[in-house]
This record gives sequence, structure tokens and C-alpha cells, in this order.
Amino acid sequence: LNIGTIPDEVAIKVFTVDGKYVGNIEEEFLERLVRGDRFVLGGKVYEFLYSYGTRAYVRPAFDSKPTVPSWFSEMLPLSYDLAVEIGRFRERLFKMLERGASRERIVRYIKRTCRTDDNTANSIYEYFREQYLYLRALGVRDYPSHRVLLIETYIDGRGRRYVIFHALFGRRTNDALSRAYAYAATVKLGRNVGVAVTDHGFALIFPPDVEPDVDVNDVTSENVEELLRRAVVNTELMRRRFRHVAVRSLMILRNYKGHEISVGKQQLSARTLLDVCLDIPDFPVVKETFREILEDFMDVKHAKEVLRKIERGEIKVVRLPPQRVPSPFSHNVILVGLSDVVLMEDKRAMLERLHKLVMERIGRRVPVRAR
Repeated sequence: LNIGTIPDEVAIKVFTVDGKYVGNIEEEFLERLVRGDRFVLGGKVYEFLYSYGTRAYVRPAFDSKPTVPSWFSEMLPLSYDLAVEIGRFRERLFKMLERGASRERIVRYIKRTCRTDDNTANSIYEYFREQYLYLRALGVRDYPSHRVLLIETYIDGRGRRYVIFHALFGRRTNDALSRAYAYAATVKLGRNVGVAVTDHGFALIFPPDVEPDVDVNDVTSENVEELLRRAVVNTELMRRRFRHVAVRSLMILRNYKGHEISVGKQQLSARTLLDVCLDIPDFPVVKETFREILEDFMDVKHAKEVLRKIERGEIKVVRLPPQRVPSPFSHNVILVGLSDVVLMEDKRAMLERLHKLVMERIGRRVPVRAR
């Protein structure tokens, strides 16, 4: 049958350009790759070149570091509404710390609000307290929440710069915001900008030889949708999602005269059709593909809402000076961006090292600007 709304998903076979089979990746993972991305497969690093049907072609990059963050296909994203509610919780907790409330009172509040045990409540308290002391050491009195967008720049040991947006709006909303800001920065600098996205924020990752040029006003509620369209139009995400929509609209058939058409052949047909259809103004299948990407895969509606709140001053934007010690709230997104840290033991060691740096910083309570 050709009728159905569930798209066919297949494992993508990965080959080197000389035809050597490397392994398989998920189609959803392929959607996020662009030419030049480096990822780990079978414990080795490969650079993505292009795809053809259900095959992806790479070249070995064993001496290079991966650039693609860890894959999280099974993780459900945090909804926008729940993210905002967590932002309100953050705001209340930071206010209690600011007013000098006792540890016991704050822990009781956490246990009552989050319905946690003593150990969890104390861990949450320490986490917030360290973020509070870190910002106090920098002379900052605005704390990340649903009404404060904190932007910090972290310089790692290799000189890479992470412009981290503490945007607690859920992964789908942050995916839209991060791609728009990354595209705007790429256009200004003429260099590819890496992205790491979590439910609690996102980071734009700049190479060591590039000075970040990110202005929060580069993306507005008026231009975000157009920026996203430009950012995704030549990506694997666009090609794969176009196939899904074309199959649903019977533009591409799953079966013909009793014979099943493989997903690989469907994808080849979709690629050819997309090149033609993009030149046709307001072509329905192309419009639906963009809609699916922007509204279903991402959450452009709430991204616009966040940007409108920034424009109206309902969300305050606070920027920190560049630092070589990242704030506690940024550790998770940094680990997502450090895709060369593959093993869980390595991630734990990295977290412990970052935490030690934070404790040394808040122990001094002296603002230190990176050089």
C-alpha cells in the first residue's frame, strides 16, 4: 500500500569513499550531519562527505577530534511549558539564596516542591548555591530563569570559545534558536559554527582562531523563520523530511504494480524532486516539509515567543565577560559539545575537573577575566 503517515526508517550504511564498509548509523543521526562534520563510529573518527540513498560516505579522520555532539535519539525533549515552570522554580530558589534563607529552609522548600528525598534536595541546593556564588564572584545579581537569559563565553583548554545561552525553554525551542543564531554567526564570520543543544540551553562553538561575533539582536521574532529556512534548506534533514512528506502526499510511491520500492530508491527520487521543487514558488510539498521541520521537529512558535519577550524587555539579557572557568549550569551543555569525550568515565572525570575549577573560583570570589 502507498497510503500511510508513518515514514519508513532504515539504518544508513556508512562507507569510505573507496568503498570500505564502516558500520551503520540511524537516519535521524544522518539528518543532523553536514559536510565536514566528524563523528565517532566503531571507536574511530570519520568525516562526513555526502549521502546517496541509504548510504553515507565518509573519509577517515583518525587524528582529528569529533565535532558532532553525542546522539540522544531516545531522549524525550522537555516541553516548553514545563521548562518555563522550572524557570520559575529557579527564580524562587535564587531569591531565597539572595535573601539569605537558611539551608534547612531551602532544602525543605525543595523537598516540598519537587517531592524529593533528603539526598536529592541537598544536591539541588548545592548545585544552585554554587551557581549563585559563581555569579556573585563576578558581581552579577541576575540569575538564569524564565525571565533572565544569561549568556556566558567559555574558553576551553584548546582555545575554542563556547557562547552559552542559558535558555531554559526545552530542546525543541532551543534547537530552533540555536540554529538561527548559528546561521547568523556563520554568515557574518564566513566560518562554520558548531552547536550543542540541551533542554536547559545551547552553545555556539567557535574554532580557536575565530573571535565570536554574536549579538542577541541578530535573531528577531520577524526574521527567525527565514533564518531557519536558509539554515536547513541544503541539509540532510531537509532531504529526508522531504521524502517523508512526498511519500505521504503520494508524490513518491512505496509500491508500484505490486513491487515494493526500497527506501533507498525513494530517497534518490526525493533528492531529484527536491532540486526541482525548490525552484517552484509555494510548492505545497516543499511548504509542508518546511512546516514539519520548523513546527514538529523544532518549535519555532515558542522560539518566536521567547524572542518577542526579549524584544519587549520581558526577558532580560545578561552577558558575562569571557571566562576560562564555566559556570556550574553550563557544564552539561559543554559536555554535549565535547563529542570527543565518549566514555562515561571520561565524562565523569571532565565534570569533576570543571567542578573543581568552580570551587576554586568561588572560594576566591574574585572576578577573573580570561586573557
